[in-house]
Amino acid sequence: MRTSLHDVLGCASGPVARLAPQSRITTGSLLFAACMVAPATTGPGILVVAVTVISWVIACGPPWRVARSFALLGLAVFLPYFLLAPLIRAASPGQTAGWAISFAVPWRVFLHGIAGMLISTSTATTLSPSDLRRGMLALPVPGIVSAILLQIVHQTSELAYETRRVAAAIAVRGASTGWRTSIRLLSSLPRVWLPRVLVRADRVAAAMELRGYCEVDPRAFGRSSMTAADAAALAIAVGVLLLAVALRLVRL
Repeated sequence: MRTSLHDVLGCASGPVARLAPQSRITTGSLLFAACMVAPATTGPGILVVAVTVISWVIACGPPWRVARSFALLGLAVFLPYFLLAPLIRAASPGQTAGWAISFAVPWRVFLHGIAGMLISTSTATTLSPSDLRRGMLALPVPGIVSAILLQIVHQTSELAYETRRVAAAIAVRGASTGWRTSIRLLSSLPRVWLPRVLVRADRVAAAMELRGYCEVDPRAFGRSSMTAADAAALAIAVGVLLLAVALRLVRL
């Protein structure tokens, strides 16, 4: 997957992108919680998760290449969990319908995992870095937490760019073939990559301190006002979350 973080942030064109930033963050978080709470082994629970994910992706409107890349990443990450089913079956040979029970555990991991990934990614595509900052300022989040989160988002793209540069330099020098070369490369990579990361982090910290980053009043950046569309989106998200909770309680 060659999609970078800066290609993901703020690239959506759906109706959700026109909501206030704090509404996008809150609505996406509520829908994420609903997908995690909904039971993955019942028909209604699976239906709620599927409809929620598909509707949110369509409403956010991320580019097809971004949605496809993260969907394939989710399949690559969560499909291997089904290989654990024979081990679960072997650990409980006396149970009836053993294979159904054995596949239920990796299925829950798969459904919740890929649903959470698509919900999170779709939400991220509606938020540019400035939108994320304005949304965090409008939410009841401590200032230090907001500053740390914004720096993580910024530095992740920088570290990914640094990693691609190191990988390109390695490939140009012909150090990407052969198992012996790969082993030597893996053992020496921390001595090359980590110092570059630490130096870059020190430089960013010094620049932030020099510019008085934490001394600026956040209210100077302004906040987006809520509209009827924001209230409707939040109400729908709360309703989906309550429905997922009800399905979970009924199942229990």
